Amino acid sequence: MSNRWARMCQRITALLLATVLLSGTAQTAFAKTVTFKAEKADPVVKTAPANKAPAKAPTLNVTRSTTDNTGSVVGINVTRSDDEPAAASAEKSDAPSVNIGGSVAGIPYSKLAMANVEEAVNVRADASETSTLLGKLYSGCGGEILDQKGTWTKIKTGNLTGWIRNDYLLFGEKAKKLADESVTKTATSIADTLRVRKEPSENASVYSLLARGDEIAAVEELGDWVSVEYADGTLAYVASQYVTISDELGKGETLEEISARELAEKKDKEAAGQEALKAEAPAAGAQQQIVPTNNGAIAGDVNDVQLLAALIQCEAGYECYEGQVSVGTVVMNRLRSGRYGNSIYSVIYAKSQFSPAGSGMVAQVYAQGPKASCVQAAQEAMSGVSYVGNATKFRNIRSGYTGIVIGNHVFW
Repeated sequence: MSNRWARMCQRITALLLATVLLSGTAQTAFAKTVTFKAEKADPVVKTAPANKAPAKAPTLNVTRSTTDNTGSVVGINVTRSDDEPAAASAEKSDAPSVNIGGSVAGIPYSKLAMANVEEAVNVRADASETSTLLGKLYSGCGGEILDQKGTWTKIKTGNLTGWIRNDYLLFGEKAKKLADESVTKTATSIADTLRVRKEPSENASVYSLLARGDEIAAVEELGDWVSVEYADGTLAYVASQYVTISDELGKGETLEEISARELAEKKDKEAAGQEALKAEAPAAGAQQQIVPTNNGAIAGDVNDVQLLAALIQCEAGYECYEGQVSVGTVVMNRLRSGRYGNSIYSVIYAKSQFSPAGSGMVAQVYAQGPKASCVQAAQEAMSGVSYVGNATKFRNIRSGYTGIVIGNHVFW
């Protein structure tokens, strides 16, 4: 018993001694845990291939470290969280879906890119905002995808091939929807004389005639017939065997094409100004001495004469004879210029040019038969007679335009 008690006393004494020594020579380490998230740069997300799913978003590392009260690290624990969402700043790819079948204007929907802008977007030589500017792609226009690099896409649109930022493009279903809304269908006559009828029947009344190569907006293919539309929205029908149907999607322009177009527009304005100066017209309403010239005859058949006479009657049916001829001369001058169409019909029905054509009035007069003076005026205009030189425009004298005044119209 005494020995057991002695050993117990020795243990107690050792513990007390150890406590005294520790309290005098060392400090207890109080551990603290600090949790932090590792910094990471915004990832560069490349455009996913069309046949693969996008790569999973990068994960974040969570690190835990244990330090003593002096700041020394005494323990580190690193874990990985695979469920963290991708950083909000990561750039997304808008690669088109290969599951979209069909095409528009010869471009597969899976390769289609449409401009997603209000006016136009720059097209560059390389995938960089500092790269050489090649041209522009306009709102409602599109092209075929050739390549993709990061946040840029290379497309071909008309004669223009270059790179556009994905921010300004639509792909996949969105591109398909916009293209379907923007595409225009054109019916082109392959007959020498094609009747445009009020109903899909050979017995229906005729609105007007199309010459070979003339075009009109197509709405829907209906078996033996194609529904077509005039500029004013009037629906009509042509026999499908006598037309070819084509889709047209707006295209971009190269810088050279933009310059050429702007130059042509500038020349048109300058020519109009020169004609006005040559005319030296007096105040609106004052008549001038009319001296006819000859600009050269343009051949046409009886349908051309009737159609031109119908337009003359609508625009100048109550004007003097010289005024009627002059309206016909404007059409002939436009046909000679080549900028308004390649036939009398296409010039008269050019978009937003002669309002009676767009409203259907010309077609009605054509069907009923124009009056004799207008038929004679049309024949004389087609023979080359001109009282207004090379004028391609006319307005009512109250419009304030200057030019050659004949009756209630001023020509320039």
